[in-house]
Amino acid sequence: MRMRPVLAVTGSVFLFSANGFSAHAAAEPAGGKSLPASGTAVALTEDGDMVLECDGVVHRFEVLGTGQLHVGDRVAGVQPTVAVETDAEQLTGYDADLGTVTVSEKTPAVGDFVAPAAGREFPAAESLAQDLTVSMQHSPCGGGQPATFTNKTAFPLLNTNLTSFPPRNAVYLMTDPVELTDVANPSGPSVTLTEFPLTLTPAS
Repeated sequence: MRMRPVLAVTGSVFLFSANGFSAHAAAEPAGGKSLPASGTAVALTEDGDMVLECDGVVHRFEVLGTGQLHVGDRVAGVQPTVAVETDAEQLTGYDADLGTVTVSEKTPAVGDFVAPAAGREFPAAESLAQDLTVSMQHSPCGGGQPATFTNKTAFPLLNTNLTSFPPRNAVYLMTDPVELTDVANPSGPSVTLTEFPLTLTPAS
């Protein structure tokens, strides 16, 4: 059985918080229709801005590509919540110093869709789980050699005011900086992912 990183419910109350806004979910009665249907597969186009920092130097560039989500099972608890797995992600960007940068989902990772109340889907809170590999032609902290970096654990991008699912022109944001380590040299200099706003919309 394949193990997946999980960004899940903690305790009896699930709270998303980003930029000072919080979304709480209320209980859903049996048979309620507050959640996306389990088993739904969603293909997306993605447009983001990635900001990487190493040794005080900041690199900001656009990344474009596709993603694939899969709606999983209902999450046990008092909130109307369903698991949403990021199955795949493939993004490409370019920076004058880093060269071509590719971003891909290393391992499928599980986030959550949380409805605001019983029988009501929106505005919802959703975590888009990220477990990334970031490869570049010229490392920002390794003498300009090709390098591949990865996060140590999966992390979420959050949208706490989602108005449709599949998400349409919905922006997901980081909550905290994420350290990326060099796959070939884990004890070497790391890169910090400081911003990664990502806009999702259904693939045409």
